[in-house]
Amino acid sequence: MLAAFWQPSATLALFMMARGAIAFTFADGTHADCIAGGRPVIEIEAASGDPIYQLGRTAIAVPTASGYKVTWNVAKLSSLPPEVHDFIFFHECAHARVPTPDELTANCIALKEMRAAGRAGFAVEAKLAAFYGPLNSYWESTLRCASADAAAAQDRGSRSAPAH
Repeated sequence: MLAAFWQPSATLALFMMARGAIAFTFADGTHADCIAGGRPVIEIEAASGDPIYQLGRTAIAVPTASGYKVTWNVAKLSSLPPEVHDFIFFHECAHARVPTPDELTANCIALKEMRAAGRAGFAVEAKLAAFYGPLNSYWESTLRCASADAAAAQDRGSRSAPAH
């Protein structure tokens, strides 16, 4: 499942698909590419004057003729706590993979995939919650959504388990 979502890259040069194209670098220094529809998503650093700066965004995923492109505001991304920095990759990739323009859906898928990749768990999710703020309804909705499938599967498993 993980390989269908992202694939680590041995070298950045392998994924230079467009001028300025980059593989995402996680806070721990490892690299990954978002894979959507069986193809790497193009990732670029925002050029000076790019609308991303006026919008105050960290990243924007947009459809292209051949798939998706993520534009990164590298300065803003670099200023984020490590857990948030990494979560943003999964979030933007979810926009391309699902695909969805909905922010909550992208958050939900991102957290599920981050967990599946072994990059989330209680400690990381506590730091993400702290970043969003106490009792933030947006983050609480993300957690509820991301945990719903796991809870349903666990519930199904407990109902079908043989009695001992």
